[in-house]
Amino acid sequence: MDQKNKQRKNERNEDKELLKAYLNQYYAGRIKRTQLERRLKNIRAEMDAPIGGYGYSPVNYGGTNKVGSGAASFVYRMSEIETRIEDQKSRVEKALLKVMDIMDFLEENSTERMVLELRFIDCKGWAAIEKEMHLSRSSLFSYQDKGLDKLLTYKKVRQILREYKKEV
Repeated sequence: MDQKNKQRKNERNEDKELLKAYLNQYYAGRIKRTQLERRLKNIRAEMDAPIGGYGYSPVNYGGTNKVGSGAASFVYRMSEIETRIEDQKSRVEKALLKVMDIMDFLEENSTERMVLELRFIDCKGWAAIEKEMHLSRSSLFSYQDKGLDKLLTYKKVRQILREYKKEV
């Protein structure tokens, strides 16, 4: 009997971790989008930088017919990153809707829901949530745990997680 209890507890913990990963999609997507936007900004800054004059010689040594990728590669890279940013924005929006759909299973004004929303939708760290809710970190973990347990009691949530597990 003890072995079965351990196995159930293990499965429950795996389900919680899967649910956390599912809820974390939005946060991960936002980080990726920010990374792409920063990369695009760096490429634009690189393009706007003046050409260096170090080692400049007014004498032409016959190297004018050389063709390089130059600005064209920058434009291509910028276009590619802009496309990826738009795709990522779309993924982030979809992930947010998925997370919000899951949160709707919890009571609207419950502490559990508030903790989960601050963590997975507002993407706040535990220190910020502690300050905002005036609770200790252990209390926050407890409410998160209760919220995840409550979500796992719904068949629809478990079905969504099974589909998500196949995708991952």
